[in-house]
Amino acid sequence: MLDSQGPEVLELLRDRLERRPASPFFARLSTAEPKKRYLIATSARSGSTFLCARIADYGELGFPMEFLNESYISEFDRLFPHPNLEDYERYVTGSFVSRQGIFGIKTDWWRFQEARKLGLFETLLDPIDLVVHLRRDDFVAQAVSLALAVESNIWHERDVNTQAFDPWHEQVAYDAAKVKVHARNILNQEYHWRRFIAQAGAPAIDLTYEHVAQDVDAAIRNLANAFDMRLGARPTPSDTVQQSKSDIGQQWCERFREECADFVEFWTEYRGLITAS
Repeated sequence: MLDSQGPEVLELLRDRLERRPASPFFARLSTAEPKKRYLIATSARSGSTFLCARIADYGELGFPMEFLNESYISEFDRLFPHPNLEDYERYVTGSFVSRQGIFGIKTDWWRFQEARKLGLFETLLDPIDLVVHLRRDDFVAQAVSLALAVESNIWHERDVNTQAFDPWHEQVAYDAAKVKVHARNILNQEYHWRRFIAQAGAPAIDLTYEHVAQDVDAAIRNLANAFDMRLGARPTPSDTVQQSKSDIGQQWCERFREECADFVEFWTEYRGLITAS
């Protein structure tokens, strides 16, 4: 999710990098464009990090990441010698495409919309051969997870080297108003993604957090089938990303559903049909 300064940060990075000449450091990278591109259209706390880590274990479907995230671009600018925007695109497509020529990118709606408005990274986004719409059936659990992540600044197991987040979540005061804000943000993104997908003309598949959590390999096979690809042997899962656990999160969900039953009932019925502003 972009914070209030997110769009401005993306615009500042664009203005800074686009004025530079191309760096010879990146000239040695392949200039071949991917044969196929797919977009994982999602929102925060939907299981996208877990899904993308498992996709990377396979390798045949590329190595999708948040390449439109301003923090990724800023870190690239910090690490490499005076890159420009074309250098970033060349680095990303040259380094994260599979041997089969397949490239994936994941993004939330707000960054995707901002990148298109600014004309950023068109070679990463056009043409899109497949859209994977990843959402979470339980939007209350997603909003609670997002609220706890924002307030505790603990997003993934790798942040604290444990799957149990309760010691950090216990320090966060329950706030139904903040959960509602995050729920509206999630529902708005889903609304806009649905309309983009309907108008994009590209094939699309739907995945849910619940499906991915239950059988991530089956979800990846759905993605491969959309490209008429037969995956190799199932790789040993890496331990880079683990699904987190939080009893506090479950308690918040139960409390929110009880105290805000009208809100939950309304958006269960009208989800995806109207904006949640």
